Amino acid sequence: MNTEPQQPPELKPDPHRKWVLWGVPLCVLMAFFELDRALGGNHRSWVYVAEWPFFGIFIIYMYWKLAQPQERYDDSNDPKREIK
Repeated sequence: MNTEPQQPPELKPDPHRKWVLWGVPLCVLMAFFELDRALGGNHRSWVYVAEWPFFGIFIIYMYWKLAQPQERYDDSNDPKREIK
């Protein structure tokens, strides 16, 4: 029997987290910037008012998608290809 206290597992730094921590606030800031420009008369900025929040949502979605555990792909039953 092991009497040593168990150490908690080490948390590895998540390389994708920086995209959420920097990207989402940047997208929110840019959306407000473009909203100010759109209200000032720049009609093209209305497109960007909708586009920047979409980018922020996309960053969150991709972070969630990449953080999901993935099972290893078993290709042992795939037919072998010949190089001609």
